[in-house]
Amino acid sequence: MSAVPEKMPFPDYANPPVVETVLGVQFDRLPKLKNGHLGAFWGTLNQAEWPTIGDAPLLASQFEQFSNASRWARAIQLQFTQDPSCRIQIKNADANRMIQLQNSRLHFNWIKAEGGEYPRYGAVRREFVSVLEQFTSFVTSVQLGEFRPNQWEVTYVNQIPAGTVWGSPADWGFFSPLAGLPTLNGLIEGESFGGEWHFVIPNQRGRLHVNWQHGKAATGKDGELAGEDSIRLNLTARGPIQPNEPGGDELLAGLDLGHETIVRTFSCLMSESANRYWGLKNAGDH
Repeated sequence: MSAVPEKMPFPDYANPPVVETVLGVQFDRLPKLKNGHLGAFWGTLNQAEWPTIGDAPLLASQFEQFSNASRWARAIQLQFTQDPSCRIQIKNADANRMIQLQNSRLHFNWIKAEGGEYPRYGAVRREFVSVLEQFTSFVTSVQLGEFRPNQWEVTYVNQIPAGTVWGSPADWGFFSPLAGLPTLNGLIEGESFGGEWHFVIPNQRGRLHVNWQHGKAATGKDGELAGEDSIRLNLTARGPIQPNEPGGDELLAGLDLGHETIVRTFSCLMSESANRYWGLKNAGDH
């Protein structure tokens, strides 16, 4: 990891372990937007293409700040409100795309289906932009106020089952932050681990949050854990969009920065053999 990432070829994987990609924008609340408008927006979409809708709890607002105090402000914060707003999730007919919308957030998910392949960031970005344009047009047409984005966000969810690049916790050295753990021969043997890391993107353009969870891939009868052991590795990059700046260009530049940060960091944190397993070109250079 001593090489400067910008001087490396951009990582290109033939078979990446990514199972979900989320592109999102957080925006200032629209005072006139109500739950009924969320359903009305669904009505503007092609119903044959987007037939399924459901409710989900609100996502809390997130703001990446860089004061000294903000470094230690990651504790759980409870929000009490009388606002009955909700988040809607709109899925496409193939169940491999999802639009998530609430008053302050718009997210677009690609979700891996059985036998499906990752369509690549450029394709997901174009689809996100199309949905964003539809939403901003809707906001204008029903006079809900001014759409003002304040933060961009990109998430990659990776599923790494046992039997791929690892067989037991002793093999978790394929991920460099765990290279010295979790087994001490003859003394202790690692069983499980969950943890997170937080990194500042240079020039305080945002942060990268990395979350590692070890568990079972499925749930059996009576709530018993079943299926194979698996690692769920989430990488989320997010950063601020400055007020009074043109939202569109800065939003897309932020998404591109988040994507680049996630993909380059992922390749740098993985061992050469793991990168080779997922088909990274020039794996020996990372």
